[in-house]
Amino acid sequence: MSLLLATLHGPDLVGAEIEDTGQPIRLFPQEEALVQNSVPKRRREFGLGRACARTVLERLGHHDWAIGRSANGAPVWPRGIVGSITHTEGYAAALLGASQRWTGIGIDAERVGRVTRELWPRLFGTQEQAYLAALDDAAQATAATLLFSAKEACYKAWGGAGPLLFQEIHITPQGEGFVGVRDGEKLPGRYAVDKDLMVTAAWF
Repeated sequence: MSLLLATLHGPDLVGAEIEDTGQPIRLFPQEEALVQNSVPKRRREFGLGRACARTVLERLGHHDWAIGRSANGAPVWPRGIVGSITHTEGYAAALLGASQRWTGIGIDAERVGRVTRELWPRLFGTQEQAYLAALDDAAQATAATLLFSAKEACYKAWGGAGPLLFQEIHITPQGEGFVGVRDGEKLPGRYAVDKDLMVTAAWF
């Protein structure tokens, strides 16, 4: 599997990604407590994401940091750090940076093809649906995944407060990137695809 994060960010951001091969994953007791009542699949995804984030924190000089969870579900980082975690089937990643440089960072990973046409009215605005409808079936699958994933990444970068109202974020693809708009605020981002795996990222 190619390293997707390396194509998404520059030197001021630090990322880590992992492919799930059944490898052992270590969690701190405080982290275990956050998913103790979750199903095994959810606990595994949580652990993989935390493993990526801890790898990045080690690189940034924060050793043995137990990554808690805020009231809105976002990870709790050490002072001076911003970032986010993502996971999808068989894959997890984290992207972090210094708060002196960045206000918000968002990352999301999705498997292409899971955003079916039946979901469009709930996830996408009129213009986005028209954009998708003009594409052929193969292109639709990738584009629909991009719109959905970009909204997730933007939502995380903007702080992830409150429920994610997909139709309040409007995505315009631009080459190998995209622009997200919410209430007049614009946020550029990038994406990369490897086979059926797509990763999107946004930061400001």
